[in-house]
Amino acid sequence: MNEEIGQRVFQQVIDLWINPEIEKRMKFNKLTDNFKIEKVQIIFSLDRGWNKVRFNEEVKAIAKCKISKPKKKGEIVYEEDIKNIEKIELTDDDKNCGYITLILFKGHWIISFDARYNKKIIQEHIEASKEFFESAKENLYKNRLRPFFENSFACAELLAKSILLALPDKNILEGKNHKDRISIFENWTKLGNAKQEHSNILKRLNNLRPSARYLCSTEFRKEDTKIIIEELEKMIKFAEEIIK
Repeated sequence: MNEEIGQRVFQQVIDLWINPEIEKRMKFNKLTDNFKIEKVQIIFSLDRGWNKVRFNEEVKAIAKCKISKPKKKGEIVYEEDIKNIEKIELTDDDKNCGYITLILFKGHWIISFDARYNKKIIQEHIEASKEFFESAKENLYKNRLRPFFENSFACAELLAKSILLALPDKNILEGKNHKDRISIFENWTKLGNAKQEHSNILKRLNNLRPSARYLCSTEFRKEDTKIIIEELEKMIKFAEEIIK
């Protein structure tokens, strides 16, 4: 982040969250006379339904640092021991939240932010999609095409949801309608936020489900299963990039 953008973000944090939180705490006499901000964290929670501002010792974060001398595991690291801070992340308690974290380090403010939501939930969806993907491959190897298409659709739908879960939309988190999810994902890909091929394979597999599962036709037997496997592999890799 260059200096100009960093200053703009810093000022927005002050105007939108820090000052209002200070005013609220002062109103209820929750700040000491010698209160001084050294750390700030704004937590944006979708599943909890609230945003939270933390000051100083309230801040919960994990920092990746370069230190000037060796330290044993569990030993306290002081500011003078740190050469620089490379990365700041949330603890496991807030893994599904977006955040902005500011730390005053050696006279300069370090800003770290991530607007992605539901990272832990996304990881769970990706892991589940991989299980369906492995089942699909096994079914294909044993020429069980009907469960192959059912598992392939489950894999693609879970991946589509995992990609959408990074958005601050509670309907995606709680929604269970296949049709709605497919439509939202198609619109998301049209905006260039995911590959069109991902939306295409999800729609194609959805259209083939009645043929394979409910014996409506033998249309599913005409599909190139190799292409389906290749597209699902690409989709898994794309989804995994979201949580890196």
